[in-house]
Amino acid sequence: MSNQRPVLVIPESQLLQIINWGALAGIVALFGIALHGWLTLPDTIPVHFGIDGRANGWGSKKVIWLLPIVGLFMYGMLTVINRYPHTFNYVVRITEENALRQYQIACSMIIWLKFELVWLFAYIEWQMYNLATTENPTLGIWFGPVSVILIFATVAYWLSQSLMAR
Repeated sequence: MSNQRPVLVIPESQLLQIINWGALAGIVALFGIALHGWLTLPDTIPVHFGIDGRANGWGSKKVIWLLPIVGLFMYGMLTVINRYPHTFNYVVRITEENALRQYQIACSMIIWLKFELVWLFAYIEWQMYNLATTENPTLGIWFGPVSVILIFATVAYWLSQSLMAR
């Protein structure tokens, strides 16, 4: 028996195609917010937020381009990586019989995470823009925990799907 995993092309469902388009829309939103901010913001903006969500670091408005660039890079890398599900690490042993389903689950998880991360970046970018002109800028104390829970819940859901589809 070979330890070589099958190399399969995984078709995306219509829902996953929509989620992918939604992630791409998030990239467009990131760059749109950055461009608008570049044209309208003061030279100093909030660039770092503490665990309580309050701005605790201020810097040049050039930083507003960081999230769109990182978001675009992340989107691109996750898109490329998603083409090679046979190279991923899995919680179950991959066989000829379960490969297609396990690859579909893994690719779905990557697409959902891509969507969530891009839109989290867009929200932070919007808040950087929005809070640059307020007296006491804050993302809210809920932002950090909710973001972490969202990402971990997504991973947990798809890992449970993988375990159930052994």
